[in-house]
Amino acid sequence: MKYLYILILLAVMFTACTSTPETPQQQTQRPAAGPTAKDFFDRGVAFASEGEYEKAYDEFTKAIELDPDYFDAYILRARVTFASVSDVTVIEENFSGIIYNSAGRQATREQMLQFNKSIEDLDQALRINPEDAATYTRRGRVYAEIGDPDKAIADYNRSIELAPDEAARAFNGRGNANLDKGNIDAAIADFSEAVKLHPNYSEGFNNRGLAYALKGDADRAIADYNQAIRIDGDFALAYNNRGLAHMSKRDNDRAIADFNKAIELEPEYSRAFNNRGNAHANKRDFDKAIADYNEAVRLELQTASLYNSRGLAHANKGDSRSAIADFSEATRLDPNFFIAFNNRGFEYMEARDYNRAVTDFEEALRLDPNNTAIRRNLDEARRLRGR
Repeated sequence: MKYLYILILLAVMFTACTSTPETPQQQTQRPAAGPTAKDFFDRGVAFASEGEYEKAYDEFTKAIELDPDYFDAYILRARVTFASVSDVTVIEENFSGIIYNSAGRQATREQMLQFNKSIEDLDQALRINPEDAATYTRRGRVYAEIGDPDKAIADYNRSIELAPDEAARAFNGRGNANLDKGNIDAAIADFSEAVKLHPNYSEGFNNRGLAYALKGDADRAIADYNQAIRIDGDFALAYNNRGLAHMSKRDNDRAIADFNKAIELEPEYSRAFNNRGNAHANKRDFDKAIADYNEAVRLELQTASLYNSRGLAHANKGDSRSAIADFSEATRLDPNFFIAFNNRGFEYMEARDYNRAVTDFEEALRLDPNNTAIRRNLDEARRLRGR
């Protein structure tokens, strides 16, 4: 989602000084003063505010070279490094995992390199000021991104210990890490603390709503998403998540309305297109479903479930060739996606290509050995092949 730029405002101390007049010869012999660490730091802030993270990184590096104990330069260099390869596209006061969204999250090699550089800078900041709670929160967020929720939780714990009355973001981040570990009840407790400390914390309500949704409590989830949207009417992710909760209650019309709003707010929100396509498919409006799936693909959402869903929509329209192509792409993206193997096998069986059907059902059953529906499909394909 979009965030406003929030820059650190540093207090500038002016020191009065007195001097005696100098002769012109003395003035010409004095060497010109070069840029200070503060000058380079300010340039970095200016570049960062424009989203020019590489230039900002270089300026913060120059500031650190002049002053190896420049705390704020380490903090902002860590931030621009993090922002350059993550979904955070601006510098915010604490890049502390404000929104939980781990679906398909897996850091690339380049992201891992940059995240580790960010951690190194935050380590240096803590060397300079080991009691800074916000820096532990920031580092916890980066640990969460590299897939180390235990280290993330340790940092959030330390942040909460140092500043318990200002720990809304740390509780929120720890809740995210607990969700990553599957500790849903602990996550709900953390998000509850976050919104207790910060009653207008829309992201905290959104994240607690997601935790309730994962527990299967759609009503509580919707109540939290409502609160998040009341606080921030432009919160596209909350609309998307509320749409999913409505869809889990088979209220596809309300779901579609929420996905519409999410897309209105963020026209390139690929997952909202995917989700709206699913809602249309639930209503058996397969043309609209396929149109939404196509848009999600155009926006470069590459998930096995998306191609599987579009394949099902094509199959329901009788377009077996397109269905098989989509199921094949789903199995390519996720070779363990047994549902797509089963669905492709069913299309092959409908096309009387029983050898390929048997091969797909066998693979699906290998991946999910206790699935009785796949077993029945395999038995039927073998029977038909034996004719």
